[in-house]
Amino acid sequence: MGPGKSSRRGRLIASAATALLLSGGITSIGLSLQAEPPGPAGTAAVASAAPGSPRSTAPSPNPTAAPAPSDSRAATGSATVPAAPDAALTASVPVRVEVPAIGVDAAIAPLGKQASGEVQTPSGEPGSPAGWYQDSPTPGQTGSAIILGHVNSTTSDTGLFYRLHELTPGQTVTVTRADNTAAVFTVDKVDVYRKSTFPTVEVYQNADRPEVRLITCGGYDPATREYLDNTVVYAHLTSRHPA
Repeated sequence: MGPGKSSRRGRLIASAATALLLSGGITSIGLSLQAEPPGPAGTAAVASAAPGSPRSTAPSPNPTAAPAPSDSRAATGSATVPAAPDAALTASVPVRVEVPAIGVDAAIAPLGKQASGEVQTPSGEPGSPAGWYQDSPTPGQTGSAIILGHVNSTTSDTGLFYRLHELTPGQTVTVTRADNTAAVFTVDKVDVYRKSTFPTVEVYQNADRPEVRLITCGGYDPATREYLDNTVVYAHLTSRHPA
């Protein structure tokens, strides 16, 4: 592949090293993305593996990893009452994410860690799934579930989370889980952080209620041809229903 072509298909990178507070301690992860200059309309650029560097690929979902579904009800004497709509769910791997306000409806694949200790990133191919970091809680459990998505793709200026920054408080994110439960989250806020001063603890610490973080890159710098920011959406569980 010649220099021009390899340049045009450069890989999205983000150099922010982050930490996730988990029951087993602090696990270092990083989300790396690199980019081409935005297109004529100022859009983000095409993403793919950099020449000569290994490409991170998300493992295929493991259907046996999901715990058996449970009836989320609380016993009161001999009677049972439904759990509150925002009560925490039992663990079950996420399989799909929908964000109607920005046109997102995509599968989710679990992501592990690379040999370097950084988290894997989803594939940059068109139509690729979002990625759930499998060392974070499953969406609907108490804690902060982490879902990653690219801002562009290998053949398009617009990737899965290209419009993530457009979300506003009150809009919803629905995550369908392997136990056929749809967990509905309401957006609390959308923040943009410089990678160089990324607030690791604020973003990745486990919450005391079921929450989800949607994360992608932003802040394209044409001088360095890199994304300098991360966009982070914070949302909390407000309801659930059968998928």
